[in-house]
Amino acid sequence: MPRSRRPSPEVFRRRRIAAAVLLALFIALIWAGVTAVSSWLGGSSSTQLQLPDGMAESSVVVESGEMCPPGTVVVEAQVGNSAGQTMTAFAADETPHIWFTLTNTNSVDCTFNAGAKVQYFTIQSGDQDIWSSAQCARDSLEDGNIVLPPGETMSSSPSPWEKVFSSDSGCGADQAPVTTGGASYHLKVDVSGELSTNDQQFVLN
Repeated sequence: MPRSRRPSPEVFRRRRIAAAVLLALFIALIWAGVTAVSSWLGGSSSTQLQLPDGMAESSVVVESGEMCPPGTVVVEAQVGNSAGQTMTAFAADETPHIWFTLTNTNSVDCTFNAGAKVQYFTIQSGDQDIWSSAQCARDSLEDGNIVLPPGETMSSSPSPWEKVFSSDSGCGADQAPVTTGGASYHLKVDVSGELSTNDQQFVLN
């Protein structure tokens, strides 16, 4: 009986190359399938946007979702230091920082426009408007929707107020200084048409 012929080294080499190519194609097909599924799952969730100017990093920003009904988001004005600690009086060498908190009184998540474009801060003394962010440069400000979980409170980032008047020429440190030495002021905030519910008073010594 004739002995079977053993394949040459060249045949073995070609078979190994063919097997390696098939394995690589198989792995590529599996990876493409996983990527496609991941992309589909990612597309079915909320689209991520840049956080609204002034909102804390814990906020989650989306393009869509049920909007919070009017009157169901409580806005509160806050005054304090750069670390977000509230204060009611400031020494002559201290700079007040202003921010706001948002609380969703709904029983479910809802979407609220908290972008810098719809944030308005007003500082008053008595009935007189002393400083208003409406007189700051606002052309570059944008809307930004944020998801508010039910019953939770979210804070914006504290921003310095330079203890100046605002005017048609701006609202920065180059404006006229306000009265200090024990003068009393009040902060009001309007976010997306929702007015702050608290009377936030503070004193400049």
